Amino acid sequence: MALLDNKNVILTGGASGIGLETATLFVSEGARVHILDLPGAKLDAVAAVVEPTGGSANACDVTVREQVDAAVAVATAGSTQIDIVIANAGISSPAAPFEEYPLDGFERVLKVHVVGAFHTIQAALPHVPDGGSIIITSSVAGLVGTPQVSAYGTAKHAQIGLMRSLAVDLAPRAIRVNTINPGPVANDFQTAFEEVITKQEGKEANAIFDTLIPLGRHIPMADIAHGMLYLAGPHSTNVTSTIFRIDGGMGG
Repeated sequence: MALLDNKNVILTGGASGIGLETATLFVSEGARVHILDLPGAKLDAVAAVVEPTGGSANACDVTVREQVDAAVAVATAGSTQIDIVIANAGISSPAAPFEEYPLDGFERVLKVHVVGAFHTIQAALPHVPDGGSIIITSSVAGLVGTPQVSAYGTAKHAQIGLMRSLAVDLAPRAIRVNTINPGPVANDFQTAFEEVITKQEGKEANAIFDTLIPLGRHIPMADIAHGMLYLAGPHSTNVTSTIFRIDGGMGG
């Protein structure tokens, strides 16, 4: 028996990166995965991963509540429950000294990461049974200071606060709420972020960040996906209000 047989999953930001890796793993473990992500070729491609097992790929901007509600309605058609909610949607952050930081960029990052997680969880919660699991993708940036990217650091800290509040609120229903906090991950999203910070390209930017990680290497996306599987699955039924770091020691 697979770990997630017959489990229904809402996963935002599932068309690429960590989200796609997680969706693929969860499907292999028997889950029906409903992806919420922006429209485009990547969302079209992930449909081929999730639809054969009863999932769906839904065009959705998580900052727009009506779009989130519509996607949740698709996932819950026929009175289907949502066993696992993963608020994973995110965007990169402008990089600038704080005194020059663009307000529109600051607001946009918080809206996607924090308000987007709020919308996703609140819309799905009426369909989550007792004993369900909610996971928010935060970051090592939610645990340490992050110079030049104050929007991203603020958003990732805020997600931890949201998680802790929800964990207390939902404990009477045995719904577990946790964050997963990756360090620098080996993917295109992270490389683009590192290029902005270091003003270097590709492997040169990655090499600089490797020196900041005690284990000296970027984290494979598969490691994060398996962390998601642990928090979503049957072996973490007493794990809640937890910051689950997969960061190579970067968070201290």
